Amino acid sequence: MSLSDPDHLPPPSGASLQRPLLTTAVVIYLTLALLAIAIPRGLVNWSKNLEPGTRQVVMLAAAEAVQSMSHRIGADWLFAQCRSFFLQVTGKRED
Repeated sequence: MSLSDPDHLPPPSGASLQRPLLTTAVVIYLTLALLAIAIPRGLVNWSKNLEPGTRQVVMLAAAEAVQSMSHRIGADWLFAQCRSFFLQVTGKRED
């Protein structure tokens, strides 16, 4: 039994994407935005680890604004619940 050559497979039915690279970029950036809103602590921690300077101050302010907005709308509730459970199970404390 031999496998067919994938280059000679007929294209799947349905319309092909007009701009596949744009679609891919949109999906990636929307995923990053969703992660920043759902897990804002990661963005704040990443900003704190940048080289000190103007860029770090601006990024940290923006990250803290995203974190505040995320907390206000309740988008970070799952992360907060999971983090609380993790700290309770491991006996670690919030630092």
